[in-house]
Amino acid sequence: MEKTTRLKNSGDICMDDISLHILDIAENGINAGAENIFIEIIESTKDDLLNIKIKDDGKGMTEETIKKITDPFVTTRTTRKVGLGIPLIKLAAEMTGGGLGITSKEGEGTEVNIKFKLSHIDRQPLGNMIDTVLAIFANESKINLKYFHKKDNREFEFESDELKEISKNLGISNGILIPFMKKYLINNYNNFKSKKEYDSRSDYKNEKNSLEVGK
Repeated sequence: MEKTTRLKNSGDICMDDISLHILDIAENGINAGAENIFIEIIESTKDDLLNIKIKDDGKGMTEETIKKITDPFVTTRTTRKVGLGIPLIKLAAEMTGGGLGITSKEGEGTEVNIKFKLSHIDRQPLGNMIDTVLAIFANESKINLKYFHKKDNREFEFESDELKEISKNLGISNGILIPFMKKYLINNYNNFKSKKEYDSRSDYKNEKNSLEVGK
């Protein structure tokens, strides 16, 4: 039987996949006043590595806070007494032989780098990155979210500000922006995962047309 591990945060919600950890870290950046969030995921079968970077331009942290941030009883949040987000993803990475590193500078932002052994039996699944991207954007539509995902020789990238500008030029109202974005992401991200070729520029208009037909 395959061995699995269930990690929980302080709200007793199971953090069963990596995408939930990424969402938690991105929300930390937003809470710290970030205007830009950058998420990078690199999967390398050759090197047997899964590398994840989450970077923001929020208020940053002091050296003292960086040293304490992996302690499950330290949090910069005021919404809960115990902060387990960073300690949980650190534990999840270390269970695969990987690790977690944080660099931050006050007034400039924070960068979190996480490394997993890709093939390790205890590595959590990546999870639903489409839902993660949509959750970040839906809750904070003023944030510019950049997402880059490379899997061996295939690449997928997305930027919310670019999509907002193109949707505006296409005459897409704010009311259908999230469904438009979701449909675009589902189609193109799935093509990326299934090795199909796609043209992100031309597909924007296709997604708009399909949404209008489905009204």
